[in-house]
Amino acid sequence: MNQAPTPIPEDHFIEQMGLISQGEGGTRIAGRILGLLIVEGRALSLQEMAGRLQISKASASTNSRNLANREIIRMATSASSRQDYYEFVPGSYTQMVAAIGLTMRRTAAKVSESVARLEAGSARDRVQELADFYQVSAEFVDDWAERLASRSKSV
Repeated sequence: MNQAPTPIPEDHFIEQMGLISQGEGGTRIAGRILGLLIVEGRALSLQEMAGRLQISKASASTNSRNLANREIIRMATSASSRQDYYEFVPGSYTQMVAAIGLTMRRTAAKVSESVARLEAGSARDRVQELADFYQVSAEFVDDWAERLASRSKSV
């Protein structure tokens, strides 16, 4: 019985990042790109990403721009090349957490709008409880992001 070869640990991590991204509602390729940039620890051209991940250059470009818009990776330049390069942004984990807080604050605001439209009663109370949950969670996540930011500054 033939077994599939065991992937090298770096490739396994890259694939796991793809699955994590996909599980969180993102694209698998974006997660794989992020994993690749973390593992490599240097800027990579779109061509290098595409080759390593066995994806099209267009897909590497689209997903890299998406990650850059979220400030998780950034475009880098190379004096010797006209290609687009991307690199992982150190400290972007704090940005990821802050984005979660922002999403929760927005959700709390939307749910609160619904509370204002409901008549007094148990339905309104339950919807208010949900709005409070999102608001308190947003505050918690904001505190978490601040702790991460202050910790990275002291290291």
